[in-house]
Amino acid sequence: MPVTARIVIIGGGIMGVSVLYHLARAGETDVLLLERRELTSGATWHAAANVHTQSAHANLSALQAYSLRLYERLEAEVGQPVQSHVVGGFFLARTRERMEEFKHLAGRFRCLGIDYELVTPAEILSRHPLLDVSDLEGGAWDPEEGYVDPHSVTMGLAAGARLHGGRVRRHTQVDSIRRLSSGNWRLDAGEEAFECEIVVNCAGYWARGVAEMVGTTVPVTNMEHQYLVTEELPAIAELDHELPMIRDTDGQFYLRQERNGLLLGPWEHRCRAAWGGEAAPWSFGQELFNDDLERLQDSLAAIPRRVPALDTAGIRRIVNGAISFSPDGRPIVGPMPGVPGFFVACGFLGGIAQAGGVGLALSRWIRDGHPDMDLHFIDVARFGDWTTREFARERAFEILPLRYELTYPGIERNSGRPLQTTPIHDALLERGAVMGQVAGWERPLWFAPEGVEARDRPSFQRPNWWDHVGREAIAMARGCGLSEMSSHAKFRVTGPAAVAFLDHVATARIPTRPGTVALSLLLTEEGGMVGDVTIDHQGSDGFYLVGSSLGVEFYRRWLDRQSSGFDVRIVNVSDRVAAIGVAGPNSRAMLNALSERAFDDFPFMTSRQVNVGPTTCRALRVSFSGELGWELHCPMSSQPALFDALMEGGRDHGLTLVGSRAVGMLRLEKGNRSWGSEITTEVTPHAAGLERFCSTSKDYIGHRVVDAERTSPPKSCLATLEVAPEAPPCWGTEPILADGRLVGHVTSGGMGWRCGRMLAVGRMDRDLAHPGNDVEVQIMMESHDAVVVADPIYDPRNLLLKC
Repeated sequence: MPVTARIVIIGGGIMGVSVLYHLARAGETDVLLLERRELTSGATWHAAANVHTQSAHANLSALQAYSLRLYERLEAEVGQPVQSHVVGGFFLARTRERMEEFKHLAGRFRCLGIDYELVTPAEILSRHPLLDVSDLEGGAWDPEEGYVDPHSVTMGLAAGARLHGGRVRRHTQVDSIRRLSSGNWRLDAGEEAFECEIVVNCAGYWARGVAEMVGTTVPVTNMEHQYLVTEELPAIAELDHELPMIRDTDGQFYLRQERNGLLLGPWEHRCRAAWGGEAAPWSFGQELFNDDLERLQDSLAAIPRRVPALDTAGIRRIVNGAISFSPDGRPIVGPMPGVPGFFVACGFLGGIAQAGGVGLALSRWIRDGHPDMDLHFIDVARFGDWTTREFARERAFEILPLRYELTYPGIERNSGRPLQTTPIHDALLERGAVMGQVAGWERPLWFAPEGVEARDRPSFQRPNWWDHVGREAIAMARGCGLSEMSSHAKFRVTGPAAVAFLDHVATARIPTRPGTVALSLLLTEEGGMVGDVTIDHQGSDGFYLVGSSLGVEFYRRWLDRQSSGFDVRIVNVSDRVAAIGVAGPNSRAMLNALSERAFDDFPFMTSRQVNVGPTTCRALRVSFSGELGWELHCPMSSQPALFDALMEGGRDHGLTLVGSRAVGMLRLEKGNRSWGSEITTEVTPHAAGLERFCSTSKDYIGHRVVDAERTSPPKSCLATLEVAPEAPPCWGTEPILADGRLVGHVTSGGMGWRCGRMLAVGRMDRDLAHPGNDVEVQIMMESHDAVVVADPIYDPRNLLLKC
């Protein structure tokens, strides 16, 4: 008979043990961890084990801060030694641009309640006298930073898990996993078998192999990483205190005290895939690769300039082990789309720092169906079938040498591209398109005019594309704009229960007549927003749903999960259907000229089949920009003919190509919210000002919270702010202050090009979110005046949108 458990975790590194600990501590006692060798085998045992809070994503910083505090208190909880050293840490800046980044991050940490202080070179030297700070602009100080002994922390978490009923089986290698007719999983491990409802893949190096056992995959690439430990340095032995952590961000290395020597880890430019790029052998245990200092020559040469005492230091130990990378350097966590009952937690570049917080978040996800904070930026659903093994490998080789790169807003990666292109991709490039990558697709961000370099030069101030984006936005508002939007999530919902299913999952009343359209939200039971969709009733063809480009796999997973018990078919057609947006005051005239006036009697929020030039399209009268406009949907193969007809027909109507950045700023003036910024599971419709999309007369997922908030609204809400015109742009997570008190944070921002005002959307105290209220926004540590304005600031009566 197989051993049974409700939940089985595969992998006994710090991540798997953290998930076990947090599940057991929350009362989930029927949980079993299987480890093929000993706990900490794999990456955990040889990790440098530095822990810190700094991250490009606010909620990841919050999770890492939780890890720090968990490790610090764990010994007292479990009654066995746990070595955690909180020594504080400096991030060093050689350039003005790096200091701007630290100022940007300082605002984020203030919003999170995490200490983070900007410091001068002299202050750095006073706490770390071994450094040469002569070339520094300054730095940042994190008082909670430190390092741990990964073995003792993992064993402490395992002890805590056992105290609460969690079980561990060592020397148990899972060889196969299959679905039983009951819906449960059967795991075979040699002569043993296990049966469970939920599998959690925390297999580290072997995570891809475990995923393939259930017919899916995860895009992890195992890479070699070396760090060195020096012999004793007299200058350290003479100190009466332990040195703080150092991250030389522009030098791309970290160092800390190890006994009376230093542990230093450069992020090498000549990086190498582990095991020659092949899968990790199942037999690999607590082993290391051969030293290869030749790869580190360039990196190592720069470190003694920062720490002159290293000039004469010998090397006591070299550690060359593997670490797993995801294509964006962030963890891969959550329920696997298309594989119910299968969770993953892998791809950890900073696994020790992240394991505590991610273990907590994932345990809540498993128990409650979703985490209690927005984690879309580490969710496995941000990847899809487009994330090939080759793409993941190329991206790992790009990001590994740039571990401490400047985290500019909207930064784009170059490796592995192009991956997915629309049929008009080359035509857009010929017209100056600067492409970004979203959900694997190449999508125009902005268009460089003739004579302008078609390339992003990112900045925390106004980047090189700023005015060109403004030109596109104004041209759309004055004439007509064309935007490529084929990357959007697109689904067909059919079957006898299609109406009942959509009534259950969508907040809005479902369009009952063919040719009508509704805008709706999708909610969790707790009222958090999973996403927003356009629903088009296409008659005998069922319903057609359109959502955010970034949300394709998120929507797919959520819709599939809710479909149980409904006779309904949900098909992701995102890669089959192309879409072009046409908007602006001249859009109707242009489209009429190409369609025998098919757009004359075409009311707002309706749809119809039309011929535009030689192409048959499904036209939806909706517009995210707030201008008169339509979305034209057609088969991918028909897009070139449609595009050519529009470009030719637009000559007499002021047609301008418009990138996604311009559309993103135009929506600010209309009070439209963006998925991942304002539309998240942390925010309810009433908090977002989107309750108008929620029916008052039907039963849908999350309606109880929405109905309750009609009379008892949430304490915080989203509001649009007009920021002083001389201020730098808001990119997100900047603090909002009132009388010097923190009252909220910015979720997104940009320029309102039609109204000529700098705008930001902020999540803030409801009592202060009234039009006319004065507040301040702190941007890169400087306070700028702001005032709450009424939504929408542009065309508040929607006369242009509905004309």
